[in-house]
Amino acid sequence: MINRTISSILILVIVSLTVYLFGTVGCVGLIFLAGLLTQWEFYKLLRKVGQRPLIATGIFCGALLMFGSFYVDKPTLTIPSFAELLYLSITIVVIQALLSHSLETSKKCIMSTIIGIIVPFMCCFPIALYHEMSRRGLGGNHYIGILFWMILVSKCCDIGGMFVGKYFGKHKLAVNFSPKKTIEGLVGGILFSNCIGIILLFFCRQWLPRGLGIGQAIVLSTLLAIFSLVGDLVESVVKRLANEKDSGAIFPGIGGIFDLTDSLLFSIPLGVLYLKYFIY
Repeated sequence: MINRTISSILILVIVSLTVYLFGTVGCVGLIFLAGLLTQWEFYKLLRKVGQRPLIATGIFCGALLMFGSFYVDKPTLTIPSFAELLYLSITIVVIQALLSHSLETSKKCIMSTIIGIIVPFMCCFPIALYHEMSRRGLGGNHYIGILFWMILVSKCCDIGGMFVGKYFGKHKLAVNFSPKKTIEGLVGGILFSNCIGIILLFFCRQWLPRGLGIGQAIVLSTLLAIFSLVGDLVESVVKRLANEKDSGAIFPGIGGIFDLTDSLLFSIPLGVLYLKYFIY
């Protein structure tokens, strides 16, 4: 627990200093770095399962996706537009696998590499959100504010769920994937996420969207909490198949980057879509 606390404080300091010194560019840079490191750890886990991902090619395509979502066609970029880059990435993977491997190996290469590209694809949503907000006349502070609001709300579901599940958890939620998770823990996590979301809404009002009222904050916090659990369960499945406790050992007490970002992979893209269609 001590190591986890120290690592959490260290991560918070690094992120805060990067955003303070470099603003929006630093924020996007952190997303880019976290996306590639998560993808790399994901590929390592897939290799332990017996798959054959093309790691270098997959990471190159992941970088292409995220760079493209930030630099391509800035004035008119919309969230679905980086589907074109996803198509290009998948095509590169398929061609390399078919030209350099046998049929059976090609199948393992193609499927596992494309699955790994999903990670940077998910990271494209918070990157593209910057342009979505810029077109609506909202500055970098609003972008950083809403992004951090969604991240904290998502991560708080795990914190609340851990404490409530430990003391009150009785009914297993996903016994085959993550035996420690309970229905009571999920409810506690959702409630804690809602509390943090509302508290931040009042204290950080000037950095958050005007359309994000208490009702919208409760709805969005609930969705972020539920989908953060989805990402957590996905990583649990992969680690269980690979017979690994953690995805890496970068942060003592926490594990790897994937252990840190798993709960954000599905929640943040959903939050971006919710903001686009219901808030802005």
